[in-house]
Amino acid sequence: MAETEAEDPGVELDLKERAMDEAPVGITISDPDREDNPLIYANEAFERLTGYPRDAAIGDNCRFLQGEDSDPEAIAAMRAAVEEGKPVSVELVNYRRDGEPFWNEVTIAPLTDADGRITHFVGFQDDVTARKEAELAVERERRNLDHLLARIQGLVSDVTRALVEAESRDGVEQGVVERVVETESYALAWVGEPDGASVVPRAWAGDPGVEVDQLTVEREDRTHPTARAVESHEVEVDERGEDGSDRFPELDAEFDGVAAVPLTYGETLYGVLTVCAVRPDALDEREVTVLEALGRAIGTALNALESRRILSTDSLVELEFEVRDRGLFVVDLSARCECRLDYEGAVHGADGGFSMFFTTDADPGTLIERAAEVPGIARAARVGGGGEEHLVEFDVEAGSFVVDLAERGVRTRSIAAEDGSARIRIEFPTEADSRAIADRFRERYAETELVAYRERERPPTTRREFIEALEGRLTERQQTALRKAYLGGYYDATRTTSGDELADSMDISRSTFHQHLRAAERKLVGEFLDR
Repeated sequence: MAETEAEDPGVELDLKERAMDEAPVGITISDPDREDNPLIYANEAFERLTGYPRDAAIGDNCRFLQGEDSDPEAIAAMRAAVEEGKPVSVELVNYRRDGEPFWNEVTIAPLTDADGRITHFVGFQDDVTARKEAELAVERERRNLDHLLARIQGLVSDVTRALVEAESRDGVEQGVVERVVETESYALAWVGEPDGASVVPRAWAGDPGVEVDQLTVEREDRTHPTARAVESHEVEVDERGEDGSDRFPELDAEFDGVAAVPLTYGETLYGVLTVCAVRPDALDEREVTVLEALGRAIGTALNALESRRILSTDSLVELEFEVRDRGLFVVDLSARCECRLDYEGAVHGADGGFSMFFTTDADPGTLIERAAEVPGIARAARVGGGGEEHLVEFDVEAGSFVVDLAERGVRTRSIAAEDGSARIRIEFPTEADSRAIADRFRERYAETELVAYRERERPPTTRREFIEALEGRLTERQQTALRKAYLGGYYDATRTTSGDELADSMDISRSTFHQHLRAAERKLVGEFLDR
């Protein structure tokens, strides 16, 4: 009986109708033999999808779902497929009865009779809004990223060119701010330098409606990103509030955000680049990363200029300080050990570390043991000396005052610490701001007194004068040992002569030859390093 019912045409037709009525996707059927190919059927899913009841949809062409944002190319593709009697599938924006837009995946297929003649068109509608919006978001992100990368590459390239071409600090800073405001993202940029209680502008470019005096920022004003960047040495960003209020009314201009970028080299801060954005998305995470890299590049360029200047200048300033602040590790250590420490020099390690060398009259074992308790010292070790004087090496932590000064073009000439007090003598070009350097010293170490200020000329030294001065320091035996070692291939990678052979050529013992050679080498290296 059941088999007979299944074969009954009426039962089969009823099953098909039920399947169409209850299908989870919208189904419509249109009649091309009637004027304008109107709908003659729509299922329940079509009603739920579009908000149009069947009696409102049947009798009209399905174009009533189209609206302002419906893709003309997708519409043309459906029209052409119907005219040619071919299946088609498109995605386009349609509109529900209440006007709400949604992404509709529409598939249209022709239905034919036994003779192959098209009698109807069946349409399937599926809401693909979630998927389509996700795809569009990815595409927008890709386009934004492509645009950002193109803009960033141009900005980085131009700023790098400005850094390379500049011959002075003013040139670096002015070149940077002018290039920054040429981008579509920023309307105003300036470089400020800490000066006492304020951060004052040194270079600026952009919005002519802003007065230069308005750019000065008080360092205590932690609501301003520029003041915060001075303290944190990190990029600080403030964006326009959610209520749309102007975050910086004192500038008499409307910006969508302000970023303050520290210009650093190592632990040294040369200033802050502040940029005012005029696009809401201009200060996203990627942009901030680029600004951070620019800040380091500018800081490196400024450091190179400072270093070049101190090497080439003939006019120098010497400042001498007396420091009793135990925040300075040599003061602290000399107090703990009741000893004397004399600075001999410093070197940068291959791993970016920094080591300082001191001679001392302290017992090296006791000194090293106490050094482990002193903040700022990462490691201490005896490296030479004997009798009453020992040479000790200190690996200092990041932020050492000697490193900080060196990065600003300041050379530490001497440090003599004894029983909790230290005398420090530094040297820098006269063009540098001596007051700012002294203030920086006092900020770092509160118990500091400036005890001497001197200006002097560094006499020019020709190559001939340098050689003559060196020769004057070497004894005849030392010069002979050094020259024989050099000419005899003793310093070659594949040594062609030995110390014994060189000693025999001078008719002295091997140990005496090496004493002369080491003495000559030390004087030669000292003449180079002490310049």
